[in-house]
Amino acid sequence: MTSHTLLSYPKSFKTVDEQIELLKSRGMLFQDEIQAKNHLLNLNYYRLSGYWLPFKKSDECFETNLHFEDIINLYFFDSGLKALLYQALETIEISAKTKFAYYLSQAHGSHPLKAENFTNTYYFDQSYSKLLSEIQRQKDRDFIKHYRENYSDDLPPLWVCVEVMTFGLLSQLTKNIKNTAVKRLIARCYDLDMRIFDSALYHLSTIRNHIAHHSRLYNQTSEITFGIPKYLEDQCNKDKLGSLYNTIVISDFILKKIDSKSTLLADVEQLADKHGIDKSKMGFK
Repeated sequence: MTSHTLLSYPKSFKTVDEQIELLKSRGMLFQDEIQAKNHLLNLNYYRLSGYWLPFKKSDECFETNLHFEDIINLYFFDSGLKALLYQALETIEISAKTKFAYYLSQAHGSHPLKAENFTNTYYFDQSYSKLLSEIQRQKDRDFIKHYRENYSDDLPPLWVCVEVMTFGLLSQLTKNIKNTAVKRLIARCYDLDMRIFDSALYHLSTIRNHIAHHSRLYNQTSEITFGIPKYLEDQCNKDKLGSLYNTIVISDFILKKIDSKSTLLADVEQLADKHGIDKSKMGFK
C-alpha cells in the first residue's frame, strides 16, 4: 500500500498539433509535420515517448539537433529487431518443446507430467495447474476437442501438451525435471550444460514475452540474466550481462545448433547499420 496521498492525474488531452508544439517547445526538430501527425495518430505519443526519453535532459528539453524523424527511425529499427528476435525465439521455443516432449516421454512414457518425475513438487503442482488452465482456455482447438471426446486422462500425451504450453511454462518444467540424464540430454542438443541451458531458456522466455507485448526492446537491460558458456565468454559482454547483445549472441548460438545456416547476429547488425543505430546502446562491444 502507498504511504503518501494519491493525486488526480494532472495532464489534459492534447491534439496532435498540440503534441507537436509541445515537442518543438522542448527543442525537437521536424522535417515534415504532416507526416509527423500521421505517425502520432498511428503510433501513439506515449508509446513514442519511450524512444525519445534517452535524449531528454534534466530540464525536460531535448539534446541539440534531435529530429522527430530520428525517433521514428529508431522506432522502426526496434520493430524490425523485434521481428527478427520473435522469429528466432519461436524457432528455439518449438525446438525446446520438441526435445522436452521427446526425451521425457522416452524415459517416462506418454504421460510423464507426474510429481514423481520432478524435483520440486510444489512448483510442479503450480505448473500442472497452469497447463490445465491453458488447455481449458484452448479447449476449442481441434486436437484438444478430439482428445477430450475420446480419452479419459486429464492431460493429453506430452507431445500434444507442448502445443499449448507457454514458453515460460516450458522453462519452469524443464528446470524442474528430476531425471538428470534427461535434462543433460536436452541441454546437450544445444551444446550447453544443464544449468546454463535452464537459465538461458528462462531468460529467452522473458524476452519473448516482452516482444509479444510490443514493448520497446533495443536499449532495454534484462534483470533475468543467464550463465555464459565458456566458449562464448570472449564474444559476450560480461560487463553488461543483461544486455540485448548477450541475448542475441546466445540466441544465435542456440539457433545454429538447430540450423547451422542461421544468421541472426549478422541480420541484427545489418539492420542496425541500415538504420544508423549506435549498437553500443544494445551492449555490442
